[in-house]
Amino acid sequence: MPGSGRLEHMFDSVDQWRIQAQNAMSNLESKLCEIRSLQAEAARLTAEAIQAYRWPDEFPVPLGADVFGAGEIDGVSYGEDLVLELACANSCSEASARYQVGDIARLVKDMPRCWAAVTSGRAPLWQARKVVSACEGLRPQLCQLVDIQVGPSLGLVGPARLLRLADAAVKKADPDGTRRVAKLHPRHVYTGADRLDPLIGWVSARLDRADAICLDATINQVAALLAGQDDDSDQDERRAKALGMLANPAAVIQLVGTPMPNGCGKAASLFTRKAHVYVHFHADTINDADQLARAEKIGPLLVDQVKQVTQAANIKLTPVIHVGGAGETVDSYEIPTRLREHMILREPYDVAPWSSIESRNCDLDHTIPFQPGQPGQTRPANLGPLSRRYHRAKTLAGWQLTQPAPGIFIWETPAGQTFQVDAQGTHRLPPTPPPRE
Repeated sequence: MPGSGRLEHMFDSVDQWRIQAQNAMSNLESKLCEIRSLQAEAARLTAEAIQAYRWPDEFPVPLGADVFGAGEIDGVSYGEDLVLELACANSCSEASARYQVGDIARLVKDMPRCWAAVTSGRAPLWQARKVVSACEGLRPQLCQLVDIQVGPSLGLVGPARLLRLADAAVKKADPDGTRRVAKLHPRHVYTGADRLDPLIGWVSARLDRADAICLDATINQVAALLAGQDDDSDQDERRAKALGMLANPAAVIQLVGTPMPNGCGKAASLFTRKAHVYVHFHADTINDADQLARAEKIGPLLVDQVKQVTQAANIKLTPVIHVGGAGETVDSYEIPTRLREHMILREPYDVAPWSSIESRNCDLDHTIPFQPGQPGQTRPANLGPLSRRYHRAKTLAGWQLTQPAPGIFIWETPAGQTFQVDAQGTHRLPPTPPPRE
């Protein structure tokens, strides 16, 4: 066959390129594993250094001493030069080193589960410090409650999802403090002129969350009307125009093309508060103001804070969908709404490694690809929410995904990296060696 030798050479070259790429990724992962181990050891040694500089309890702290004085951190005295030594060792400022000392001291003393995740290499120190920062102002006993909630997931979930977990844990540990903090954030609207273009202005606002959601929905509605009138600007520009038009309701009425007699009509309906907010909570907690609910795209809320988001809204109550059983099974490729809701409740997030994308924004993927004519393929044990890029990697790039049990996902990449994703998060598994040249 003419040209067959050239075609075989092309395939050989592609295979060689793929093997080289996989070997390069395998070498990188091996080195990163060493780095994670060294970072864990460095964190442990830093804690040892902090402890070594702790001022002995049996010695009085000298007042005004220049060399052997003590700095007060988290209620404990340390040698005055501890922070300076750490600043030099880490090539950072004295202020950064002081924060590091305080965070590590809090982790060792009050958050042993989070600290164990750091010293085992499961999580980097900076993630644990984010949890400490979320606990600012909490008493040690409350920090320990947060540690119980967040420690098992530290290093197993992505940073955005970790912060949501920490936020939920802090609110659950100290609901009264959560309400006090909410009152400390005054609402405001600021406007100003762009520094480079005097014809452009900016707007910055802090609103009630419910108002912000409805404002965003209304802007999208007006932007959609502009798009329907052959406005060829991009979506961001149309949204900016829409916000500007809302400052002049008559312009919006003219855009809609319908008069508004007696406050009624098509234009009036545009200003009705229209937005979808999905809030999940257990029926047993509805009368307990200190319990938590989860609002999609918002995060954890106290039950009595939910009313601030849903006030003056029409509420659709969906009965609890039990996610512990086998769930509904259908023969079609299309996924019924009830089965989709079952999966969103079972898997609140994308099942890709360390993803923080909420599952309502994902495709529902058939773990074993759908084959027409075979019954019962569309079922919870063969479904999982996947973001578009990971879906393509699985379909087109040779990434392997299995689901040995409902909610347990095993990933294997072409470069030999292997992960298990489950309700706790992402776990590294021993890598499979890639093919060698």
